[in-house]
Amino acid sequence: MARSGLTFIGVLWMIVSCLATALLAGGIIIPEWLIGSVSANGKTVLAFFGAYKRCNYPIFDEESSMIALVEECGRYSSFFVVPSLYWQLTIILVVTGTSLSMLLSFLIIPSLCTQHVINASSAIIVGFFQIVAAICVSAGLVVYPLGWDNAEVRGSCGRDADRYDLGSCRIGRAFLAMIAGVGLLVFSAILSICGGKSDRSYSRHTPPEKRSVVLTQAEHTVIRGYDGNGQSVVCMRPA
Repeated sequence: MARSGLTFIGVLWMIVSCLATALLAGGIIIPEWLIGSVSANGKTVLAFFGAYKRCNYPIFDEESSMIALVEECGRYSSFFVVPSLYWQLTIILVVTGTSLSMLLSFLIIPSLCTQHVINASSAIIVGFFQIVAAICVSAGLVVYPLGWDNAEVRGSCGRDADRYDLGSCRIGRAFLAMIAGVGLLVFSAILSICGGKSDRSYSRHTPPEKRSVVLTQAEHTVIRGYDGNGQSVVCMRPA
């Protein structure tokens, strides 16, 4: 740990930060935020809704002129066809928060093997931005249920589905993973308070020959001049 810019708590901070980022990224990718069911032609299958895609959905089959079930996952063709304005806002918020969390994790990881990337003060700054990332994701998760009144959700969750009303649906594991990721991100921000080494810790691990130079420059004033023979002379006096 001598060459690391992190304390022992800092190593835990790095691990928790990476775990939080993994949960957030996985929650975005896995389309299991909301789980319901959809029926067509006497067949019923589970329907899954995610941040930007859904699985198992009905389509109109022009050949048979009937409603058919597509039992696979698919993304919305564009951002603007996402069935709810609130879901569009959710995508922006959770992607922003997760991207920020990922960027901060990439900043913390090298500090495990390298000094001066993260110190005591910069660790707190990183922790502050982790709180910002957690707020962004939390806001997205709060906004998401406002879109449960759209036609696609009611087609899978029943007509009783409404804002903050699941109807016959249930929350999926991906949404729960996002909540857990936010919790770990907040915990990471708390750990950041003691995550980075102070400058004194660096000086204790500085080689003796380098340490004397550092202390001399910090505690003394260097005076340069010339003696009677024209030779350069360096004098030092206490600062």
